[in-house]
Amino acid sequence: MPRVIVVIPAYNAATFLGPTLESVLNSTYKDLEIIVVNDGSQDDTAAVASSYGPRVRLITQNNAGMSASRNRGIQDSDSEFIALVDSDDIWHPQKTIWQISAFEAHPDHAYCFTEFTSWNGGVSSEFLSQPRTGALEPTLTGWIYHKMLLTNWALPSSMIFRRQAWNMTGPFLCDDQQTDDWEYFVRASRSFRFLKLAEPFVLYRQHPGSLSRKVPAKNTTEIMRESLIARYGTSSPDGTNVNATELERRRYVGWSNFADAHSACGSLGTGLGTFGKLLLNGPRRGESVQRLGKSLIRRAFPKR
Repeated sequence: MPRVIVVIPAYNAATFLGPTLESVLNSTYKDLEIIVVNDGSQDDTAAVASSYGPRVRLITQNNAGMSASRNRGIQDSDSEFIALVDSDDIWHPQKTIWQISAFEAHPDHAYCFTEFTSWNGGVSSEFLSQPRTGALEPTLTGWIYHKMLLTNWALPSSMIFRRQAWNMTGPFLCDDQQTDDWEYFVRASRSFRFLKLAEPFVLYRQHPGSLSRKVPAKNTTEIMRESLIARYGTSSPDGTNVNATELERRRYVGWSNFADAHSACGSLGTGLGTFGKLLLNGPRRGESVQRLGKSLIRRAFPKR
């Protein structure tokens, strides 16, 4: 049984899956197994995974989404630790070995994530060749539920966790790809301490078309935030409370961004209605008025 299982959900991922697999196979930590969950792909994803032979185990399922694929890979494996990586991201060779070292030094912590670098797919040799120290980021180590309410600090591709913690926490929700992983890590942070490595160990691929995706009909991030607070409150298990000022700022920014996106290029009624609520309830009414004006100008004169 490998000590670490690496689960890679893959949907139509043939273009980028190879470099992702190579980066995991190049890990200096070797006691691991890679599982690619082919989520109903219609391209050559399965062929790319199969080309690596026994070094990569392929699971194929009907299309069920990212979270269901992660759950499937975890449930169909057995290991002490579980690592996640998306099919287009890249690992630093020392990522796993430093995370396992952190777990060994902190046996009372169950989840470990790292800093990451946003990346457009260009040359990455310098990132991969620079050695790391494994230093911890103290502000996001320990009981961090009250900070996880503010934003999802943990990029899934940077995360490794103990299977025992997974067994107790339960699987990822399969409700919304934008919030499922955040909900899971917040839920886990109610019961377990987290570790964060301060240095970037992941190249997080940014696709050119990502900014032009369809504006979501619902503000799922803010809806999820309020659901989490309703379920769990605003304090970590050690009694540390969320920073109330920062929480209100994050709420405002989340709703303001949603209103701006719809007013500029989505449903005008949704955008104006959301801005109306911001103006009625505050805070930052002046800022909201200014942003509304800019949104409407962008709608009237879209960039070509």
